[in-house]
Amino acid sequence: MSELIVPLPETEAVKRFALRLALWIGAAYLVFLTRDIWLPLGAAFLIAMVLDPVVDRMQSRGWSRLWGTAFIYASFLLITGGLIVLATPYLVHQFTELGKGFGRYFPDSSHAGLVRSFERMNVPDWVGTIGVRTIEGIQSGLARSSTWLTEYGMRFVSNLVWLAIVPIVSFYALRDFHLILTKMLLLVPTERRDSVQAAVGEVTEVFAKYLRGLFLVSLMNGSATWLLLWALHVPSPLLLGVVAGVLYTVPYIGAMITIVLTAAVAFVGGGIDLLLVAVGASLVLHQVIFDQVISPRVVGGHVGLHPIISIVALLVGNLLLGVAGMVLAVPVAACIQIAVLGLVPKLNQEIPERLQEAIHEASAAAQTTQGQTTAADASAEMHAAVSAAVEHIEAAQAEEDAAND
Repeated sequence: MSELIVPLPETEAVKRFALRLALWIGAAYLVFLTRDIWLPLGAAFLIAMVLDPVVDRMQSRGWSRLWGTAFIYASFLLITGGLIVLATPYLVHQFTELGKGFGRYFPDSSHAGLVRSFERMNVPDWVGTIGVRTIEGIQSGLARSSTWLTEYGMRFVSNLVWLAIVPIVSFYALRDFHLILTKMLLLVPTERRDSVQAAVGEVTEVFAKYLRGLFLVSLMNGSATWLLLWALHVPSPLLLGVVAGVLYTVPYIGAMITIVLTAAVAFVGGGIDLLLVAVGASLVLHQVIFDQVISPRVVGGHVGLHPIISIVALLVGNLLLGVAGMVLAVPVAACIQIAVLGLVPKLNQEIPERLQEAIHEASAAAQTTQGQTTAADASAEMHAAVSAAVEHIEAAQAEEDAAND
């Protein structure tokens, strides 16, 4: 009876495998320990990715990489600094006037004093109750914020260092973007380098389109807010419009903060009646028109996402990472969509308009038929229309695969 001989792996190969495994585990553990730094550093490299096409175009027109990067950053700093210098006195004046107006309506900020102030306004009891609770909630929030700043002041100050680190890292990442990418490609197997480089280009394009779409929606939101509040004769409509446009970059939360500020300014400028009208109109503008209609279509459309996917991405991002997750939700979802379309190419195929119309007509017919025989015919027609669309997609993908081969 012959003995079964099982060849053992070579000792050197086992050692190399164990060493690589230990290095990967150690690297993963180090990444976990330093997890707090990766989000701001990732933001720095994201800025570099988005601005890289701009610097590339400047290079094509004779600029050096260094001077193109420096020009972009200097322009940003000058414009931002100039706006801050010009806007600060106006903002201070507006907040001072807001505080004086609030003091005229509510000279006593205690609970009993707030109740008496609303009673003097002759508003319904339920409005007064909501108003008292809202003001006390804001006062409580400010008190908690003061306590938090006192307790965690040093931690807050230490985090301000990132305001300097992120621009510096993004500057050097933008200047040496292609060199860094070249070195990173050395870590990728040769047969996959082209696909990885193409993926980096697609991701860069997605984030650039997302920022352009977000800027466009924010500009539209700020302009619409300004015109709406101007038409309602709310004080400082231009200031509130600018604030609305800036805050709208944070989905949902920014719009809610804008509505609260609008309510405060409207109340000081025109009392409870103007407050109710301004808040109602702002809710419709921000929460319905922009959040549910314009933003998913414009921002999602810029990165190639269906409005439903954009809304779902925002909800998922909020659950996972809060505000940061909502800001990054749409471009990350677009990147995931690119990966899915790469794995399942036939999802890239479009349904021709004639087949779309056939599906819609069959669906409408199925809803309006009466009787078992007619309903069965309509259902069969609907099934045939959907099957024709699926077969068309499969055939188109097969032709594309054959052409590539």
